[in-house]
Amino acid sequence: MILVLALLSFFSAHAFHQVEAHLNHQSILVRLDPGHDFIKGDRVVVLTSSKQALSAIGIVKSVNKEEFPPTAKVEIKELIGRQMVLVGDPVERLTEEVLEQYHVSGHISLLLGKDDEISSRFKELPYLGVFNSDGHTLAKNEWLVSIPQVQYGIGENFTVKVLTGLYLDGFANIGGKYKLMETQWGHLTFNGLVSRQVDRSDWAVLSGLVLTLPSNEKFQSHLVINVRVEGIEEDNPEVDKLNLFPASDIRTIYEYVTDDWDRWLFGPLFNFETQTVGGTLSHMWIWDTFHLNLGFATSDVSEVEFREDAYYLVFDFFWRF
Repeated sequence: MILVLALLSFFSAHAFHQVEAHLNHQSILVRLDPGHDFIKGDRVVVLTSSKQALSAIGIVKSVNKEEFPPTAKVEIKELIGRQMVLVGDPVERLTEEVLEQYHVSGHISLLLGKDDEISSRFKELPYLGVFNSDGHTLAKNEWLVSIPQVQYGIGENFTVKVLTGLYLDGFANIGGKYKLMETQWGHLTFNGLVSRQVDRSDWAVLSGLVLTLPSNEKFQSHLVINVRVEGIEEDNPEVDKLNLFPASDIRTIYEYVTDDWDRWLFGPLFNFETQTVGGTLSHMWIWDTFHLNLGFATSDVSEVEFREDAYYLVFDFFWRF
C-alpha cells in the first residue's frame, strides 16, 4: 500500500507524458500520465526538457494500458531543426492549446483542421485569395464568408459554395469542393461550379483541381488547374466586361508560413486563352477568424503599365468560423 501511494505521489509530481526510451532510430516509448491516456492515431509533439521549443512531431502507433504507468509507442515523423529527442523530454498531444501555450512558430507539419473550433491561424487555407484561387475543403459545419462568396462544410471531405457576386449580376449558381486525397505527402481537391443567367440562356461551368505538396517545414506548393466552359452569346458583352468568370489557366502558388502563422503567397500562372504568363505576390494576415490578403499581381509580365489587364493590386478578405 505504501509503495502504491509512493508511486502515485511520484507520478502526480511528474504529471505529464515523457520519453521513456528509444526503441529504434524512428520510434520512442512514451510513459503516460495515468490520467491522460493517448489513443492510437493521435498526432503528438515532443518538447525539449525546458519546454522552450519543439524537437519532433510524431504519431501514436499503439498504447499499452496493461502496465502501470501506461505507455505508448510513438513513431517520429519529423525532427524540428537540429533538435534531438532525449529521454525525459515531455510529450503532448498536438492541439491548438499546446501551440499557443508554448508559442510554437508556424510550421507546415503542425497545420490542423479537423475541428471547426480550431482557430483559423493553424489550418490549411480553404481559399488562397490570389487569382481567385480556391483551396481545400472546410471542416464539418465550418463557414467561409466574404462579400463575393459563401462556403459551408457539409463534412470533412465535402464543401458547398455559392458566389454571391454572380447572383448580383443575374447568374444563379452553386458549386462544391470534394477532397480526393489527404496524406502527409500531399492533398488533392476537386472543385466545380455551375451557373446560369436567370433572364437568358447563357451559362458557364467552372472546374478545377488543387494539388498541395509540402516542401519543407515552412514551404508548400499548390498546383492549381482551372477550366472554364461557357455558353455565352456574343450579344452579352457585360460578361467579359465585368470579368465574371476566371479564364482557364494553370498556376503554381507557393505558400510560406511565417513564425506568427501568417502566410506569404506567390507564384506564376499561364493563361491558356491569352497565351500569357502572369504572377502574384501577396501577404495574408490571419487572426482567429478574419483573413486579410494584400499584394500585387499581373496577368502579363511583359506589360509595364499599372492597370486592370496588366499590373494591379490584390486586396481580399474573408471570415472563417
